[in-house]
Amino acid sequence: MEGLLDKPLNPNKLLKEQFVSNLTGSSLLEIAALSTIVPAVVVLRKWSSRDNIRRDSVKKNDDALAGHKDGVYYFSALVIDFLTVVLPILLIFTILAEWAYICAISLVAVISIYILFKRSQSHLKAQQHLPSLRADISSYRVSVVLVTCVSILAVDFKIFPRRYAKAETYGSGIMDLGVGSFVVANALVSRQARNITSLSL
Repeated sequence: MEGLLDKPLNPNKLLKEQFVSNLTGSSLLEIAALSTIVPAVVVLRKWSSRDNIRRDSVKKNDDALAGHKDGVYYFSALVIDFLTVVLPILLIFTILAEWAYICAISLVAVISIYILFKRSQSHLKAQQHLPSLRADISSYRVSVVLVTCVSILAVDFKIFPRRYAKAETYGSGIMDLGVGSFVVANALVSRQARNITSLSL
C-alpha cells in the first residue's frame, strides 16, 4: 500500500516538470534579432500595401478604403496579411529559429535597399507621406499581441525553442521581453498615462 502512494497519479507530470524547468533564456543578441524581425515584416507589409493603394489612386487616410468595403477585398487583405506577417513570425519562432540572425540581417538589408531606392527617385519624394503616429502605435500593439499569442500557444510544444520561454530564475528570453512590451503597449494608449480624464467618443 505504501508503494502505491509513493507513485505519482500522473506519470507524465515529472516529464512536464522537466520540460518547463531550468530555463535560462537566450542571448541578448538573439532577442535583438527577433525584435528586429517582427517590426521589419510589418514595415514591409505596410509599404507594399501603401504602394498598392497609391497605384490605385486611393488616399492613405482613415477613409481611404471606403469604396472597397466588400468581402472579397477584406478577405484578400486578410490572406495577404497572414502570408506576409503572421506566417513569417510563426516560422521564425518555431522551425526557423536557428536562422533568426540571417533573417534579421536579410530583412534589414531589404528595407535599407528599399529606402535607398525610394530616395534615389527624386520625382517620388513629393508623394511620400510619413505614417501617422497612431498607425505606428497600432502596428506596435498588433505585433506585441501577435508574438504574445504565438509564444503562449507554442511554448508547450517541442517545436518552440526552450530558450525563448520565460526564464525561471535568471536570464532573459523573448517571452520575458514580451511581458515588458505588453506593459508598454497598453501604457501608450492608457488614458491615465496621457492625463485624459474623460473619454470623448
